Amino acid sequence: MEVQYLGVAAHEGLVRDAVLNLKYHGHRAVARQLALVIVDALEDLSMANGEWLVTWAPTSEMRRRKRGFDQSELIARHVGAFLGQPVRRLLRRTSSQFQTGHSRIDRLNAVSFQGRRIDSTAILLVDDVVTTGATFRNAAYELVRCGATKVICVAPSHTL
Repeated sequence: MEVQYLGVAAHEGLVRDAVLNLKYHGHRAVARQLALVIVDALEDLSMANGEWLVTWAPTSEMRRRKRGFDQSELIARHVGAFLGQPVRRLLRRTSSQFQTGHSRIDRLNAVSFQGRRIDSTAILLVDDVVTTGATFRNAAYELVRCGATKVICVAPSHTL
């Protein structure tokens, strides 16, 4: 089993603005630009080649309903289109607590997922921003538990 983590750019400047505009102001068009940040980084690392199944770390159901969309899903769907790879929902968030506004320790234990059996073994897992890494760790663990042998976790920005 192989799990890799990639937060492409520091969560500042234009990338931070794009993430915040997508999440909190409903500017869905920026999801495409954030996906390009990911695709460019994957190509730079020669990770864009090969067969991948693209999925995302879903936000809470309450956040998705409030926003009308899941920002990580929008980014993942663009990534899949740019790479010519299939995109499927593989995870369901089982925790409802928000990450935003909580301490680092609280965020480390606040997120959990339930997955579905996976036929594809190479998974590209997309999220919008990496803060503590807990979302990626827990989501990747669940994907491996469901059958993935390689998981690349990637977000356009990181705070680490």
